[in-house]
Amino acid sequence: MLLSVLFAFLATMAFGVLFNTPKKDLLPGGVAGALGWAVFIYMRDIWGYNSQVSNFAATVALALLCEVFARMFKEPVTLFSIPAIIPLVPGLPMYQGMKLLMMHAYNVGMDKLVQAALDAAFISLGILLVSSLARLFKNSQQKIKGLKVRV
Repeated sequence: MLLSVLFAFLATMAFGVLFNTPKKDLLPGGVAGALGWAVFIYMRDIWGYNSQVSNFAATVALALLCEVFARMFKEPVTLFSIPAIIPLVPGLPMYQGMKLLMMHAYNVGMDKLVQAALDAAFISLGILLVSSLARLFKNSQQKIKGLKVRV
């Protein structure tokens, strides 16, 4: 498990370089990607949850960390979150599903593709949840500051 988390860290940093992330932000982005992958592996392999629940929890964990890093380093959250999501993207099930469809194993291939689509949907829901809550929190803080100034 530790080796796969290390490779997730390196892959996240490599995609950060590919997406022109500033050098000072590569390490925090790598940490976020490694955390997401560790949560995913831990929930799927140790606790026995299915991949959708594991992807959702991992995405929520890494998105929260990316929001914190964005505030700490005064950078856009997407600078950290897009490379950090890469290890969770269900690329292998998509490939396997397409391969099975080409081999005329339609039922199994469609099952793989539906599972991959569900994984992607739960990743999207995790990002949506955290970014919405962060925006609500930020807006409420601004309103509170506005009320203090007016009084």
